[in-house]
Amino acid sequence: MEKKIKKIHLKDYTNRLEKVLEKKAFSLQSKNLLLSMFYKIENAYNDYEKTKVEVYDKGEFLDYLTNIIETKCNEIEIVKFEEAEKINNYAINKETGKITTLGNEFYILNAIIELNQKTLCIPAEEEMLKEPISYFLNTGIRMHQTEIIRDFNGWSWDIVQKEITDIELNLIFQTFIYLIGYNTILDWIKNESPLVDYLILNYENLKQQYGEEKAKKIISLFCKFSIETYTKKNKEQKNIWENYKKENTSELEKLNDKTSYLDEITKQKKKYTKQIKKIDKILNNKEELQKEYETRNEKLPNKEKIFSIRHLINKLEIERQEYVDKIKECNILIEPKGYVARKDEVSKKVEFLNKLNLNDKDTGKDLLELCILFLSCMQIKIAKEPNRQELILYFYILRYYRFLIFEKEGTLLKDIEKLEPSFERTIILLLEKAQKLNIIDNITLDEDINYQIIHKLFDTKMIDLNNIVIETKVEEGKLFATYYDTNIMENTYEIYSNKTVKLKKKVKLFM
Repeated sequence: MEKKIKKIHLKDYTNRLEKVLEKKAFSLQSKNLLLSMFYKIENAYNDYEKTKVEVYDKGEFLDYLTNIIETKCNEIEIVKFEEAEKINNYAINKETGKITTLGNEFYILNAIIELNQKTLCIPAEEEMLKEPISYFLNTGIRMHQTEIIRDFNGWSWDIVQKEITDIELNLIFQTFIYLIGYNTILDWIKNESPLVDYLILNYENLKQQYGEEKAKKIISLFCKFSIETYTKKNKEQKNIWENYKKENTSELEKLNDKTSYLDEITKQKKKYTKQIKKIDKILNNKEELQKEYETRNEKLPNKEKIFSIRHLINKLEIERQEYVDKIKECNILIEPKGYVARKDEVSKKVEFLNKLNLNDKDTGKDLLELCILFLSCMQIKIAKEPNRQELILYFYILRYYRFLIFEKEGTLLKDIEKLEPSFERTIILLLEKAQKLNIIDNITLDEDINYQIIHKLFDTKMIDLNNIVIETKVEEGKLFATYYDTNIMENTYEIYSNKTVKLKKKVKLFM
């Protein structure tokens, strides 16, 4: 019944797109390209969803795309192949709602998603992170959502490396998708309230799942990678963060000399007090007020001139309150508790800023740290998971994660030697739990050989792992395991062992 309902809904989504396109002044070529894009998404979505797990519901995704086309997209210009390089395959103009693209479903999907993206809403106290986090999440989600066309064609899963905009950012983003959750990231992107702090919400969530230490590391790495990926693309932001690091380092040096620091705060407090007295004098004397009005207007350009004395009074009262607030801050810092709290705050900032890689050095060590952290979190989730269906999803997640690309050279995570111990621990734990819950069958009672045979499922690109059938045979004294996708042979591997063991000849792995 659910499958029938979904098919009806899919027809509805296609019909809705056609109705939207009827109202649009797009060329026939553009309309056909959009319909072809929808067809490819529908055709490949089940494989994409099964392989990745953490994705949009198919209907929601098609609805999301249709809404963008209907409300944001006003014009589509399809360019020839020789012109595509000028626009890096596609370009958008958010003000006019125009998409310029090569006539390719993958590029127009990228353009549609990017047309809808915006700067994230972030609390005022985290303003410096606004642009980096926005860039990181928007770029990551675009690569994540366009993967449906990039790597899936309705019958196979083939990773197209050249179309991954940023290999490093993609790896980091996919890791956070599985740590934080896709729906949580979508809520974060959609959020329009500056009062909602998703860094704190995610920290509390992660703390419940993995403990305080891991939660702190995950959020710290999230902020670190967001800043680093953005500063690589934006030199101005790089300078801003370098200056911010210098300012905090300088303040920490002053804080370490407590006597000098408190003397400087006291001097600042006296300056602010003088400014308040000066403002009070102006506000309480009409002649001084008139004089201040004229003096300020002489220095200001026409666009910024003060319109009236009443306007000046409002400005002076605001300035006075700012000085009052600064004096309060000074009073807090002079107090022993306030001083210690400020020193601790600045120390933590400097510690974090010193870890930032702002000079585009090799990030391999940091990426490995994130991957190892993720796998240790996976182990916690596996150990806690009592649900049979949920545990099956971990097979897909872990398999997908192993096929993520680690670097531009195309090395996959599963081929990184330093990650092998973490992967092995995670796989062993998952297989043990799966056997306890009667999810998978044993090929043999010998644990070592059984592990070698079943381990290979994490290296297969077979879409539906439930279809795996394993056949074992001995030829010329050597043990071989052949893996079938139902009846279609995928691969044969030699299993190394000097033991003679009893084997089941043919086994459907998932029971």
